[in-house]
Amino acid sequence: MTTSASIILIKNEFIATLGDGRRIERSELREMAAALASAGVHACDVQFEWNGSVGQRMITAGQQVAMRAEIRRQERLAQKGLAVAA
Repeated sequence: MTTSASIILIKNEFIATLGDGRRIERSELREMAAALASAGVHACDVQFEWNGSVGQRMITAGQQVAMRAEIRRQERLAQKGLAVAA
């Protein structure tokens, strides 16, 4: 079962709120992508949020593309039966 994720960047910490209410926090983009893939989030089910609140930073287009690409890579590894490190 897939779930969605809404991601924000506060200071240097990626924070994802999943559709089922869980929350994942990681400082590294690759670590966040691995955690999302492990949680069953597909790259197409990720939304990036920015509302300009204090301490929140905009997630750049490059970071968004990199995050989705890494989630897809993690999905392919999982399909091949390789372990996904989170």
